[in-house]
Amino acid sequence: MGSSTRGVVTAALAAVLALSAMWHWPLLVVVALATLLVAGGWPRLAGLPVTAGPGVVIAATGLAALAVVAVTGSVDGVAIVLGLAVAGSFVQEMLRRDGRPRLVESVAGTVTGCVVAGSAAMWPALGDTRPAMAVVVTAAAALAAGAACTAVPLRPRLVAGLATVVAGGAGLLAGVLLPAVGPLVGGVTGLVAGVLTSAVHLVLGRFPTSSRPLPALAAAALPPMLAGAPTFMLGSVLLA
Repeated sequence: MGSSTRGVVTAALAAVLALSAMWHWPLLVVVALATLLVAGGWPRLAGLPVTAGPGVVIAATGLAALAVVAVTGSVDGVAIVLGLAVAGSFVQEMLRRDGRPRLVESVAGTVTGCVVAGSAAMWPALGDTRPAMAVVVTAAAALAAGAACTAVPLRPRLVAGLATVVAGGAGLLAGVLLPAVGPLVGGVTGLVAGVLTSAVHLVLGRFPTSSRPLPALAAAALPPMLAGAPTFMLGSVLLA
């Protein structure tokens, strides 16, 4: 799977995220499915020495964080889940019976995947009010616009700049159309989404396994998942 295809998949996932944000429970389902996708592909994408154990830890972390947010309506428990995820990363290494080669790399890769999964759980943390949905739609629309630009066959640096500018413009437009967000917050949200999308596109595109189906799908799902935390922070400031 080439970089252009990954960009299209990212844009499609972000569009689905924006549509699901209009209702609360579909957003939970979309985030849960994206978490499972990343859990299945991230260990192979990062080239970890083992795949099953880290995948289980990442999936459990993401689903647990999502459940905490859904039940409590707060992100306070996500920190506890991530702390337990670090412990779980060490436990799964202790269960290895292959001599534990590249131990530090395996632990670091697993913890990184858990952080990504924890960030994704923050998408529904803003709640199901109309202003909260407007923030989520703005961020997801900017992600979709920026990701679509990464499918353009240009030089990587030009693609990164184009994705950032287009995502910022999409966020600004969404902010103008959605009074609950406003152009300032919409523009900032769009720029953050553009920088995140272009950075992931440039970095992960250099991974040897990024052209294989499952790792490529995980790479395509990373920008929307990583955007969960900054979207929540910007939204919290706006809704306050």
